[in-house]
Amino acid sequence: MANSKDIDLWLGGEPDLMPDSKTESEPEDAPEAENIIEDKSDNSSENDAVEVTQDSSENESESSGQATSEFVPSEVPERDRNRGDEAYYVGKGGSAFGFVRQSEASYLPAKPRLYVAPGTKKDDEEEKFGFPEVAANTQRLFIAIEIPRKLKREFADLAKSFRPREFERVRWIDEEAMHLTLKFLGDTPVEQIPDIKNTLQRAAESTGKFSIKIGRTGCFPSFRDPRICWVGFSGELRRLEQLQGRVEGGMVALGLEEDDRDFRAHITVGRTRPGIRGRFAEDIGVSWQHAPLHSTGQTIPVNAIALYRSFLNDNEDTEYQQLANFELG
Repeated sequence: MANSKDIDLWLGGEPDLMPDSKTESEPEDAPEAENIIEDKSDNSSENDAVEVTQDSSENESESSGQATSEFVPSEVPERDRNRGDEAYYVGKGGSAFGFVRQSEASYLPAKPRLYVAPGTKKDDEEEKFGFPEVAANTQRLFIAIEIPRKLKREFADLAKSFRPREFERVRWIDEEAMHLTLKFLGDTPVEQIPDIKNTLQRAAESTGKFSIKIGRTGCFPSFRDPRICWVGFSGELRRLEQLQGRVEGGMVALGLEEDDRDFRAHITVGRTRPGIRGRFAEDIGVSWQHAPLHSTGQTIPVNAIALYRSFLNDNEDTEYQQLANFELG
């Protein structure tokens, strides 16, 4: 225990000062440490500043380089027909001779090509409807076999089976214009008509009478692309072809133009109007293919051939005049 005479440091007297925690915790060389820390921080800040300045200088250099350099598109080579239609050519074996990189700046696509079916006509070359002008001192003639009027009326009524829109897309032939044509002569000089009559007389006398039958409906060139809607024939077609051959040979012998198309017996009932193509034309072909032709198989006697003339009357309507009729032998 402590003696009463001893001075209690906590109750009075002159005790020693309490130790300062700050002074004891801080070493004597604290200022130097602070200087070292400050030096390190200064060095790091200087390094950061240097790096920032370098990065900024690099960015500035890159931006300046982009600003100063302009985009120059690559040159496109001229088209060489010997190398094909493409504007860019790669040699055989995959070599890059003459190759130009196809980028958005240099690529030139080839012009598109439209497919045209062989044997088809362009819209500008479509057959023009109407009666063309006839040259002076000429008559428009053709040679044909007459068809009974009852059958003509039935052929004309086939158009009534069409829907209204399809009906308007076809130019329907009048009953008077329906004939089984053997030869179309066109504009023929008037002074040549007597020789034509004599030739037809000899062709008719050398051919005996025969009969044919009503066939089915058809289209030229096809049901998918109908240009002409017709009714065909069956039966003694070989004898009909022989008669047509005699008529054709006789007209060519007179100096008239030869028909290079193969003869196909038919009666034209309608023609599609210009510009009707694609789905609209296919609809016409389907309707004509399923038209209700009730006279199929009916027999028609062929007893004579006739020479016809077509002309325009005062009302600008087409009329047909029979110039001569020749009985078969």
